[in-house]
Amino acid sequence: MGFVTIRDVAQKAGVSIATVSQILHGKGRFSKKTKKLVMNTVDALGYIPDSRAQAIRMSDSKMVGLLVPDLRNRYFADLVSSMENILYEEGFNTLIGTSAENVERQDSFITNILGQRFDGLIIIPQGVESAGLKALVKRNIPTVFVDRRVPGMDTIPYVVSDPRPGLVEAMRALYADGHRKIAYLAHPSLKSFSLNERAEAFKKLSPQFFGKSGSLILSSDGKSGSLEMGLNRIEEFGATALIFGYSPDAISCLGIFHDRGIKIGPCMSLISFDDIDVFNLMTPKISIISQQAEKMGRRGVEMLLEMIRNGVSGLGAMMSIPTIFIHRESVGPAPASGSHH
Repeated sequence: MGFVTIRDVAQKAGVSIATVSQILHGKGRFSKKTKKLVMNTVDALGYIPDSRAQAIRMSDSKMVGLLVPDLRNRYFADLVSSMENILYEEGFNTLIGTSAENVERQDSFITNILGQRFDGLIIIPQGVESAGLKALVKRNIPTVFVDRRVPGMDTIPYVVSDPRPGLVEAMRALYADGHRKIAYLAHPSLKSFSLNERAEAFKKLSPQFFGKSGSLILSSDGKSGSLEMGLNRIEEFGATALIFGYSPDAISCLGIFHDRGIKIGPCMSLISFDDIDVFNLMTPKISIISQQAEKMGRRGVEMLLEMIRNGVSGLGAMMSIPTIFIHRESVGPAPASGSHH
């Protein structure tokens, strides 16, 4: 038989998990009838709320699942690596899976986890309330979202980055360098809450620096044809600076700029979200808006361990880490004529 959980007690008694938890810890104001009902249910189901049961539960698996969209994306690889290291230091092993930015693959990984004994899950989710994610909530497995959140799933705690501080710093630097026309390349096809939030933040903040007609937002699906068309539009618009919301798009476009003879820095200033090593190794080094991934990963792990140790989930805590702008060689003064070549 599996362990009786606090959720089992709550369901049987017809009350919330918080009610059971508070009554067991002698907190909150409840009628004698409710207290008696909860305590009788605890006895009937054989629920053991003391530290021995917790110790048994924790020593049972010491396994945490980590699910990321794409390990080939250096940003996610670095984020997972830092989380895995912290979990290892805390005595947990990890099973790492990738969703390939696909809801079916994400849910398949979750279904697999549900069939085994795992202490908890850290997920960089796809942007919808999927069947797999709903099953996790139902089973009360400690789960934390990192880097992205899913609208409508507010009981799952999450740690995300706030794109606004980094964007404001980046645009202030571009304006100070004489840029008056700026473009932003979004990637809405991924349906990522975080990516869409970045584009929205740019839309709201850019008029402060560049007026209503000085900024352009374009969308790409990451394929070369779509990126080529986007860059054509940017050139027609006369933008002298470009911000990428999704780092793989930035990497793809660097090759296109090279082929077109457009020099990054002198002819086109370039900034990308995501603090990945490769941007610091390129010539010129690419300016970034950093999500402070290590900080975000550490906080996500701390949240999960807290849930595992306390045997409580569904707290719905949230944390937002401010992004920071890191100025490098890819941002230079605006070309005098507004020409790219």
